[in-house]
Amino acid sequence: MLITTLDEARTAASALSERGPIAAFATGAGAPGCFARLRLALSSMRQESLATEAMLNMTDGPDDPYMERGKEEMAEITSAVGRLLAWAEEQPCQIEECDCRADRLLRRLLEDADVPAQTGHSTSLGRNNCVIAGRFEAEPDERTAYVLIDHRNHIDHAVRMHRGWRARLVTAAGGTTVYTSPGYPNTPVSEFREDTGACVRAVAHILYPAE
Repeated sequence: MLITTLDEARTAASALSERGPIAAFATGAGAPGCFARLRLALSSMRQESLATEAMLNMTDGPDDPYMERGKEEMAEITSAVGRLLAWAEEQPCQIEECDCRADRLLRRLLEDADVPAQTGHSTSLGRNNCVIAGRFEAEPDERTAYVLIDHRNHIDHAVRMHRGWRARLVTAAGGTTVYTSPGYPNTPVSEFREDTGACVRAVAHILYPAE
C-alpha cells in the first residue's frame, strides 16, 4: 500500500530503524526542512536489503522452513523501505534549509523534458563542475551540439548554498550563452525553483527548437 501522509511515513519509519536519520524522522515533529539524509539512508537500506534477498535466493539446498521465512521477511522489509523511499523522493524541501544537491531538481526537470544529462568533470579544477545536457561529443561538429550548465560551486553543493546557473551551447563554432540566472553567480536561493525551471526551458528550446 502506498504511503500518502506524513503520519503514515513516520509509522513506516519507526518499524525500520532504531537509530540514524530514519529513526530521527520517525520520532520528529512536523515535516523536515530537508529530506536529503532520509533519502540517502533509505537508499542505502534498500541496497542492503536487496543484496541480502539476492544472497538468500542463491541458496542451493533442501527446503528449509527457516530459510523460507527469512526470504519472506527480507521481501517484506525491501517492500516497506521501497514504499517509504518512494514517498520521500516526492517530498519538497524548504530551500533555505535544503541540503539536497542543487542539480537534483535540474536533472529531474531535464528528464521530464526528455533532455539527456550527465555530470561534467573539469580536469583543471579536478572536480565535477557542471551538468552536460544533450548529446555530448568531446569535439562537436556541425551536426552535434550540447549545453554545459555551469554553477559557481561544486556539483555536490546544497540547494541552500546555490548561486545560480549559466548554460552555454557548445558547437563546432564555439560556445554561446543561452541562459544565465538573475544575479549569477550570486542568485538568491529564493529564486532557486523558478530559476532552475527557466534554465531547463531555455536548454530544451535551444537543443530541440522544433519540439
